[in-house]
Amino acid sequence: MILPILLSKTKLLPIYVVGIGLKEEQDDIMRSEGFPAYQILYCSEGSGIFIAHGHEYKIEKGDAFFFRPNVPHEYHPVKRPWKTKWIAYDGSSADKIADYLGLGDTAVFSLHDVQDFDVLTNSLSDMFWCDDPDKEIKTSCMMYKIMIKVGECFNNAPQVGGMTQNEKYEKVSPVIELMKTRYSEDLSLDYMAESIGVTSNHLCRLFNQVYDTTPLKYLTHLRLNMAKYYLCSHKNIKVKEIALKVGFHDASYFCAVFKKSEGMTPDEFRKINAF
Repeated sequence: MILPILLSKTKLLPIYVVGIGLKEEQDDIMRSEGFPAYQILYCSEGSGIFIAHGHEYKIEKGDAFFFRPNVPHEYHPVKRPWKTKWIAYDGSSADKIADYLGLGDTAVFSLHDVQDFDVLTNSLSDMFWCDDPDKEIKTSCMMYKIMIKVGECFNNAPQVGGMTQNEKYEKVSPVIELMKTRYSEDLSLDYMAESIGVTSNHLCRLFNQVYDTTPLKYLTHLRLNMAKYYLCSHKNIKVKEIALKVGFHDASYFCAVFKKSEGMTPDEFRKINAF
């Protein structure tokens, strides 16, 4: 087990490791008050169970679970030896990273490749043993890579509706491409839904699960981004012309939407971002 020395500057990092461990024979763990840090544990041999929020999950070779600080939980071996590896971490951005990845208070998922995950955790462990003055920030970078892997694995597990998050992304990706190539046109919700063979309600549900917004709001953000591109790179094009180019038929409405989003008018944005 490795318990890094947490210096004051270490805790300034958005995410940092507070412990790494390997259990050749995982014991029974019961934490009625939870654990004071975020933790990821995965099984490399045998099997066990993870219990949280009244739910029991079987954890076999290649499976992993995650929990946030202070979440009551317990885990117990079933098939011995239950060999596990774990990483505990914290940081000012740890909660937001977990939110971004779609992780709840707890999450259970299968690793795509245990050996690949082992390489990352072993590299993390090795870094703490080396005499590198920048190892705190380097291990923080490694934790980002590990969390990206966790997100990939979690999003590849079946969720609402029986689809994985990745499958939902693939399903709506043609709609994103449609928006990118035809944002200047009148794209109705029904038309976008028909392009992938679903109802408008189904498209809205999928879109919200993947992007946490509606298709029409996403299209508006895309149009505003294109408007910012024109404002910055085409100084001689008038605002009303840019409005038409990005799909707004009413220049006044475009200016109102732009100001609500950016906190300034298109002309003010253009002046501030002049290079």
